[in-house]
Amino acid sequence: MTLWSLSPVWFIDFSGSLGMIVVSCLCLGTARRINRKAPEHALASYLLWLSAAIFAFSISRSLGHIIKHGLYFSGYSDTWRHLSPVSGSINTLTFVVIGAVTLYFRQIETIMNRMSRDRDKITVFSRELLELNRDIESIVSERTRVEMGLRFAHEIRNPAMIIGGLARRMDKNMPEESPDRERLKQIVDQSEKLETLVNMLDQPEKKSSGKFEALELSALVEDVITIVQDEADRKGIIIILDRAPSPLTFQGNRHLIKIAFMHILRNGLESCASGDTIQVVTEAGERTVIAKFEDNGPGIPQEIADHIFDPFFTTREGSTGIGLPYVKQIIEEHNGSIVLSSSKNTGTLILIRLPPLLGELSRQE
Repeated sequence: MTLWSLSPVWFIDFSGSLGMIVVSCLCLGTARRINRKAPEHALASYLLWLSAAIFAFSISRSLGHIIKHGLYFSGYSDTWRHLSPVSGSINTLTFVVIGAVTLYFRQIETIMNRMSRDRDKITVFSRELLELNRDIESIVSERTRVEMGLRFAHEIRNPAMIIGGLARRMDKNMPEESPDRERLKQIVDQSEKLETLVNMLDQPEKKSSGKFEALELSALVEDVITIVQDEADRKGIIIILDRAPSPLTFQGNRHLIKIAFMHILRNGLESCASGDTIQVVTEAGERTVIAKFEDNGPGIPQEIADHIFDPFFTTREGSTGIGLPYVKQIIEEHNGSIVLSSSKNTGTLILIRLPPLLGELSRQE
C-alpha cells in the first residue's frame, strides 16, 4: 500500500530521469557536431568534454534512479543496496571530471586569448616590416641608380672636357677660310652637348614625394612605445611619455622614423635594469620639432660616446655596430640632427631635431 501511495512521486522521478538522459544525449550530439566543424577551437572542445561528462552523469544518476524504482516495485530492494555504492562512486567521479574540465579549459581559454592577441601583434609587426622592407628596397634601388649615374658621369667628364677644350683651341687657331672649320665647329657643338649631359647626370634626382608624408611626432612616438611596452614590462623598466600640448607636424617616412625611434628605445631597454625609467619628451623647438629619449641607466663613458655613431663601432659582443649609425643616417636624410650626451653613472640623453618641412610649426606659446 505504501509503494502505491508514493507512485506519483516515483513516476515523476522516473520521467525526469528519462528526460535527463534524452536531453544530455541530444546535447552530446550537438557538441560533437560543433566540434567537427571547429576541431581547433577551445570552446568547442570544452563543450564536447562537458557534454560527455554530463551525459555520463545522467546515465549513472538517472539510470540508477530508474533501476532503483524497478527493483523496489519488483520486490528486489536488497539488490539496490549492493548497487547503490557503485552508482554513487560513478556520480562522484563525474563531478570531479566536470570540475576538472571546467578549470582546465578556463586556463586554456586565457592562453588562447593571449595567443590571439600576440598573433594580432605579430601580424601588425609583419605588415610594418614588409612595408619597411619595401621602402628600404626602393631607397637602395634609387641610390644604386644615382651612384651608377655619378660613376658614369665621372668616367666621361674628363674625355668630354679634353675633346671640347682641344676643339675650341683648334677652332681659334684655324683660318676662317679653312674647309675643316665647319667640321671642327660640329665637334665643338657635340662636345658641349656631351658636357651638358654629364652635368645632368652629376645632379642626383630629388627624393620622390611619395615616400614622405605629413607625420605627427607625438603620435609616432606613442606608437613606438606601444610596440616595446611589453618588453619594458617584462624587464621592469618604466617608460614615461611627456607629450607636447599641441601637434608637432613634420614631413618624413613613417616606417624609417619609427625604426629609428624603436632602435633608440631598445638600446635604452638593453642598458637599463629593473626599476630604471626611460623618459620620452616631445616638444616644439625653434623652427624644429624635438624628441628627447633620456634614461637613468649606467650611462656611457665619454670616450665611447664620442664614437657611438661611427660605423661598425660597438660595445657589445656579437653586435654589428651599424644600428646607431643607421639611425643617424635616417635622421640626417630627413634634414634633422641627432645628439647623444652621456657619462658614466649619469644616464644617457639622445636629442633629435627634425624640421617641419610642411608649413610652419603648430605650437602654443
